[in-house]
Amino acid sequence: MFFKKLKRIPAMFLVCALLFTTVFSYSMIANASSSFTPRLDAPSYSNDYYYSNKNIYYQYGYGMPNCTAYAYGRAYEILGRDPGLCHYDAYEWYDYNDGYSRGQTPKVGAVACWEYYRNGETGGHVAVVEKVENGTVTFSNSAWGWKNFYLTYADVNDPAMGESGWNFQGFIYLGDFNKGSDSDNVVTDYKNGVYEVEVSDYLNMRESATTSSKTVYQINNGTELYVTDVKQSGGYTWGYTTYKNVKGWVALDYCKYLRDKPLDNGNNYEHGDINMNGAIDILDITELQMYVSKNADFTDTQLKLADVDGNGKIDISDVTELQRIISLNKA
Repeated sequence: MFFKKLKRIPAMFLVCALLFTTVFSYSMIANASSSFTPRLDAPSYSNDYYYSNKNIYYQYGYGMPNCTAYAYGRAYEILGRDPGLCHYDAYEWYDYNDGYSRGQTPKVGAVACWEYYRNGETGGHVAVVEKVENGTVTFSNSAWGWKNFYLTYADVNDPAMGESGWNFQGFIYLGDFNKGSDSDNVVTDYKNGVYEVEVSDYLNMRESATTSSKTVYQINNGTELYVTDVKQSGGYTWGYTTYKNVKGWVALDYCKYLRDKPLDNGNNYEHGDINMNGAIDILDITELQMYVSKNADFTDTQLKLADVDGNGKIDISDVTELQRIISLNKA
């Protein structure tokens, strides 16, 4: 992972920015709210902590994707007020903030700071601690010129906090939110039933209900899963399921509940609805192409649905027919 040096806000803004340090004393910080909700997915474009002039980086044209714009907005969201953090490049954040206490121990709601010096170039990165559970730290991030939002993880004893090759400076503590144990994050509204995967790319199915467990399958966005057991572990809600004859656990935090039971044996699905999500679309073509190229396995139900042209075999002609069906549906 790498990050380019972040752009600076114009020098004329420097004087205004310095004034904030006198406003946000540690006595104010100590009164921060004790409630904390971890952010595990991207903020919407309507969230004005990130996408409005509330965010000083957004205001001056350095909005997301940008680690500083994200961390500033996230801190604003956590505190419910302007956090008074640094307004400059990421590598300057840790030394700038005299109003906040700092340290080397990961705590939820803290801003993590890194820096590097290579070939005469200085750079840095900032991220926000969302969870500290079972020996693992979960960070939310953005990166200039790359992603608006993503999660990273580190062992609590890792001196680099997951960014090898960088100098980890430390944490800026926004407040004491008293979060981090499994009991703090128990979710009670999940139950057995059919869920739809809602991620930007794929969801890991793991051997056991923990993020440190072995990944046994990677499930595409939009896939339906029938969950037969639910449990809380490590701050996530996990569902036990079977997908393409592989059994394992998925984080239901990244899924949407659909109904109590799956539709029976594919009889209620149309031919071509290979991922059985109730719609025939490009996702089904992708699944079918993967199977035809011998890069995926199908269940018996999927084999039945994949014989789109009804000739008793599954090959490129089914892909062609499925493309034709989808084009007609769009016409």
